[in-house]
Amino acid sequence: MQIDKLRAITFFCRTVEAKSFAAAARSLDVVPSGLSKVIAALERELRFPLFHRSTRRLSLTEAGGAYYESCRLLLQGLEEAESGAQTGPTRLRGTLRIGIHPAFRISIIVGMREFLNDNPELTVEMTTTNAPTGVLDGLDLVLRIGQLADSGLRAHRIGWTEHCVCASPEYLRLRGEPCNPQELAQHHAVIYGRPDEDPCTEWEFVRGDERVRVTLPVRLVVRDGNGLVEAAIAGCGVARPWKLAVDSHVAGGKLTLLLPDWSSAPEPIFIVLPSSRDTPAKVRAFVDFAQALFSN
Repeated sequence: MQIDKLRAITFFCRTVEAKSFAAAARSLDVVPSGLSKVIAALERELRFPLFHRSTRRLSLTEAGGAYYESCRLLLQGLEEAESGAQTGPTRLRGTLRIGIHPAFRISIIVGMREFLNDNPELTVEMTTTNAPTGVLDGLDLVLRIGQLADSGLRAHRIGWTEHCVCASPEYLRLRGEPCNPQELAQHHAVIYGRPDEDPCTEWEFVRGDERVRVTLPVRLVVRDGNGLVEAAIAGCGVARPWKLAVDSHVAGGKLTLLLPDWSSAPEPIFIVLPSSRDTPAKVRAFVDFAQALFSN
């Protein structure tokens, strides 16, 4: 039985990106059983399985992962071809799926208005992640902090950032402002800790040839990447977020930078892309936007 290959490929890619048959069926406005039948027919024609079906979590087979990458680029190419034919080569259409480190949330959202105004027919889906492997799970790119392990992915460094120490003016009125790193031991710390690891309670500071490590008494551990700055603004204690995450709050008077003479090791900001060298126009446009944003 002949199948509609383009329709089947579209269903397959949406299932990978939605991470479940049910979610993909909802987004495609089809019944789950119909979606499953299309995927099964595609697998019969390909003569290899696309998904592991023995686990609760939907995951791709090795062959399915390679096939998804090719299909994703195929659909992007078709999308761009239609965009160029209908609206001219400079107009972008479709959906751009990006992952961003939590520290970028404010700066990206503030700048997103201009990006969307410049590309009125483009829809952006944004999720919070620092995992570069997001580009293997349906994201077009990931904007992350930290060195990238040798994974075969492409990475473009677009800037640098470092940690800073800050607290709310209200907290400092009650507890006093530390004059050196050692005095932080007398303060309450708000720290970030991933759910799958122990939180770091030791902070390292550098000033010229001096290097100091301080262990802080922790009063609040935030297990999601968005809560650290909010907790500091609320006066819960002293925090050590990425500086670019608090610049606007410092300028607005919600937070005060502490120990400005002391610094931490800078970390690179990367845009991570799939290993394929064929970069869609909508991705290139966002890369240019991000480079300009962080260069300023």
